[in-house]
Amino acid sequence: MKRRLILAAALAFALAAALMAWFLLRAPAVRQGHFDPPDGAIVTYFPAREPTEELPLVISSSMDAGFMRPFLLAYQRHYPRATIVYLQSRSNAFLESALDACHRSGQAADIYLTASTDHLVRLANENCAQTLPSSIGAAAPARAAWRDQVVAFTVEPAAFVFGRRSTELPGPMPTNHSQLLEWLRRLPQVRGRIGGYDIEASADGYNFAAADSRQMVIYGRLLEALGRASTRLYCCSNVMVDAVDRGEILFAYNVQLSYAYAAQRAGSRIQVVLPDDFQSLQTVSLMVPRSARSPAAATSLAAFLVSDEARRIALHDLAPPDQPNGKAGPQAEQLLAQASVTPLLLSLQDRARRTRLIREWREAIAKSASPVDRAP
Repeated sequence: MKRRLILAAALAFALAAALMAWFLLRAPAVRQGHFDPPDGAIVTYFPAREPTEELPLVISSSMDAGFMRPFLLAYQRHYPRATIVYLQSRSNAFLESALDACHRSGQAADIYLTASTDHLVRLANENCAQTLPSSIGAAAPARAAWRDQVVAFTVEPAAFVFGRRSTELPGPMPTNHSQLLEWLRRLPQVRGRIGGYDIEASADGYNFAAADSRQMVIYGRLLEALGRASTRLYCCSNVMVDAVDRGEILFAYNVQLSYAYAAQRAGSRIQVVLPDDFQSLQTVSLMVPRSARSPAAATSLAAFLVSDEARRIALHDLAPPDQPNGKAGPQAEQLLAQASVTPLLLSLQDRARRTRLIREWREAIAKSASPVDRAP
């Protein structure tokens, strides 16, 4: 009996050792394939068109999935076994997650997409990016790339968006910033019927404000006019467009153009004006992080986003829906030609400049906005 007990114990020990060895051999693969979305991220799933056992391609972005949907569906037509998990976070949360993945052993997505290109340039300068094939940067709009690590694939100009309930609007719609200032001064005393970015919470809004301050002599007076109208503060362009369409506000300032045009194509009752004096413009760019889970798949998506097919999608997004192609095409091409990826973008992260710009904005606008106006 004693001998049988010793033999059973030995067999149990051997089995436990075998199981432990199997687990240790498997654990790296499990850890490599696992990915937890960052807190607060909105997750959109694009299932593969064909059966697959490949790891999903995880995209971390500061843009909503609707903006990228045409690009991603077109990519999946070429790569039908590609499953895509799309994670949307606010711009600041996006950057913090990427920095955590790079410097503090956090989890990196496979590819980053954002209109806050300055964030990607910062990540690249902190050795957080993989170097892509030079052909990808060479194919970017305006050849806009930084060290073949941060690459442009489209742009987002800022537009004026007006409601179609014209009885409350004073005269013709302004087509430039000087006219907008006069239009705001003539606006009836309707408080809380103008919308704009909360530039403290939105990197997109801050970047547009920084561009305005550089290009506009009347920037301070325009801020004062927006403040007198008790401008409502929003996080995102799509939320502002919806608010104009519902009649919640009469006008939204510095809306990303592609969202406004997309709403028009979907039947939204808005009027969109691209200012003809200058455009505050953001470059939408990509970066593959150094610790990407599936770098080959990420590189294939990067190559697609600068392809001729993807460029046609970008041009469509930038073209006015109500104009013939002959007139709309050149305007979209001119906008796309303004794509820029340079270290100069890092000036957007200068703390002293940011503090001054936000202080001026807060004194003019935020002090007249109630907390409820900071729409989610």
